[in-house]
Amino acid sequence: MTVKQAVVRGAGRMLQDRLGLHGLDYAVPARANRLDFMLGALTLVALVVLGLTGAVLTQYYNPAPLAAHDSIRYLITAEPLVTLLRDLHVWSASAALLLVFAHLVAVFWRRGFRGPREGLWWSGVLLLALLFALSFTGSVLRADQEAVEAIAHAVAGANLVGPLGAPLQPGFTPSSPLLTRLYGMHVSVLPLAVVAILALHLWLIRHLGVSAGGGVKTAFRSHLRLIGGAGFIAVAAIVALALAWPHDLLAPGVDGYELTKPDWPFLWIYAAENLFGMNGMLLAPAVLFGFLAIVPLADRVDGRAATITRVAGAVLFALMVAAIVYAAVAPAQVHLDMAM
Repeated sequence: MTVKQAVVRGAGRMLQDRLGLHGLDYAVPARANRLDFMLGALTLVALVVLGLTGAVLTQYYNPAPLAAHDSIRYLITAEPLVTLLRDLHVWSASAALLLVFAHLVAVFWRRGFRGPREGLWWSGVLLLALLFALSFTGSVLRADQEAVEAIAHAVAGANLVGPLGAPLQPGFTPSSPLLTRLYGMHVSVLPLAVVAILALHLWLIRHLGVSAGGGVKTAFRSHLRLIGGAGFIAVAAIVALALAWPHDLLAPGVDGYELTKPDWPFLWIYAAENLFGMNGMLLAPAVLFGFLAIVPLADRVDGRAATITRVAGAVLFALMVAAIVYAAVAPAQVHLDMAM
């Protein structure tokens, strides 16, 4: 061994000791190297991109209602690099939502929520709900026509649930406009909640192990390298989408008009609203998250209840996809007695 090799090896050993990297030297099931077991890690990659790009965008965004749209218009027209970061932010948000939903579907199908992993499942469901909240609060910050209509729907929904919807009422804190408060939720409250849920989720994975099963084991370091490669591909895909399909900014929003449809993550709720009125806007997410919450309780062991739960999940997933397709192709409708 040469002196150079000895120095490099010594430095590597010192870093491992100081950073506690020996904690990565444990075995995981070899099946964990399959893509369907990496969806959670890929969600984390998308969230990292989301957080980094969002930190930059906060330096350019003005949350005052009369200045919000102009601040985004400025960075689109005058800051090409920041415009790219904005598109990366939007596409990474979509990627995170898709990946965490796909992760839940995969865990549901292989019944990875059964004891003692109920906490893992429920923390994943909470993460999905938080990502929907982040997507909503992020979309309304544009202050364009679509954003104004989204806020109007949120306020109408808040009226329907009474005191529970008070934080979404314009007069909840008269000293701060609703848009500014939604911005505060988007950059502080919700990200902190996401970090807390992720920390719990990762600790539970380390404590309970991966639910891949199988007797063949592999080193976690090897698994981590595969995740790194898949994560690189995911980031490359997000960059390619951001370059190919930049996100639009509509004209400044005008209250009292309903001309647009929501972003794709909310089309299934929009479809329920088309079919069942304003109550459908609350009914659809209540059904989805209510079902997800009871899954570990309804499907504990093989049997009739487990079969019913699996069939119900498949039907709910098919209905959700059908609702998104229907809402995408159906003509826009008025829900709040607005003008068209």
